[in-house]
Amino acid sequence: MAYNKFRLRVLLRFMLLLAITGGFWYVLLYRHWYITAFCLFLVLLALLFDLFHYLEKTNRELVRFFSAIRYEDFTQRFPNETRTGSFADLYQELNNTIAAFQRIKADKEANHLYLQNLVAHMRIGIITFNEAGEVNLMNQAAKDLLQVPHLTRIHGLQRVSPELTEAMETLENEESKLVVLNRSDEQLLLTVKASTFRLQGQALKIISLQNIRSEMEEKELDAWQKLIRVLSHEIMNSITPVISLTNSLGTLVEAELINRENNEEPDEEIVQDIRTGLETIEKRSAGLLHFVEKYRKLTRIPNPRLQPLNLNELLKGIQQLVQRNFRENGVILQLQLPDAPLLLQADGDMLEQVIINLVKNALEACQECPAPQVEIKAYTDPQENNRVKVDVKDNGKGIPEEILDQIFVPFYTTKRHGSGIGLSLSRQIMRLHKGSLRVSSTAPSQTVFTLVF
Repeated sequence: MAYNKFRLRVLLRFMLLLAITGGFWYVLLYRHWYITAFCLFLVLLALLFDLFHYLEKTNRELVRFFSAIRYEDFTQRFPNETRTGSFADLYQELNNTIAAFQRIKADKEANHLYLQNLVAHMRIGIITFNEAGEVNLMNQAAKDLLQVPHLTRIHGLQRVSPELTEAMETLENEESKLVVLNRSDEQLLLTVKASTFRLQGQALKIISLQNIRSEMEEKELDAWQKLIRVLSHEIMNSITPVISLTNSLGTLVEAELINRENNEEPDEEIVQDIRTGLETIEKRSAGLLHFVEKYRKLTRIPNPRLQPLNLNELLKGIQQLVQRNFRENGVILQLQLPDAPLLLQADGDMLEQVIINLVKNALEACQECPAPQVEIKAYTDPQENNRVKVDVKDNGKGIPEEILDQIFVPFYTTKRHGSGIGLSLSRQIMRLHKGSLRVSSTAPSQTVFTLVF
């Protein structure tokens, strides 16, 4: 409808222009009315100007509209003509579009303000910077941790901690590192984690900083308490009978010395008791020495020799290695592997030691259950950035909840002949591979140990 009105107005202007042009030539050539002809010429120029101005009006308004969008000037408004105006619909749509952009900008600014306040109130320090090292964001928690009121370039943290600066610049996506930061008032233990992304074609890195000193000290104290309880238990079990035997042997030796003073023959029974007591003391001392050797082994794990490793082939080899033992004990062993090989940088011998230990524990856990079964499953977890995982699951009685947090404590064991260092060693080996060893148990149905790489 508006387009029809526009064409009609252009047509009327064009017809009027033709009529004036005809009148101009008529009065000039046939009537020789020169003044009238001059006046008609001026009218003709005015009509031409009006026609071009009318035709270019749409272009001018569109240029003004797109300039407003380009420079985000959403205060621009187009005139509201009467309902019969030819540009009324166009102006109305332009105004509606600008209003929509204005709402989008307002929502964007509100979200930005919300995120700014959220980041500012976080207790974890947040720093973002680009490839050139220019800092885009630094929240108050980061300023307080680093005692830096303002930071424009990440390299400016060299005076605070060169190690921390290097960690921020070299850490890749989803990598983390512990950094010790010495401040004037205290020493901090910072966990530094990096995350990279691209925003409008620009590569940015987010660094999170968290002081875990108090948490680490609490965990360390708890670990020491658990370890001391276990060590005290083992040492007391060895020393108590030795002390008791020593007292008994002392009494026997005194009796034998009295017999010697009276020139009596040695009592063979007393001599045998002394010999037996000394053998028992030797045995308990050897047991205590063996315990100390196991402790030394636990604290002297060599660094892994990282090499390309096909996890699928490693697990197949472990299955062949333990399959006979499983058949002899009437336990089913299942292995689930993905079609594509899972490739790692790892020490094959150390990982084999860890998985065999877990598989043997699973075998012992479900051996006395009906239809015992152990399952080894390797996969990538999409919920954790496709990290490689290996589950060792058994359908045994499970681990009671009250001792679930104790099983990784060195020398803690619920087995009659267990050493109590297998799971602790396994967890340390996984940590050396920058992974972890997790456990979940639902007593009395199943237990799952998970290796996370």
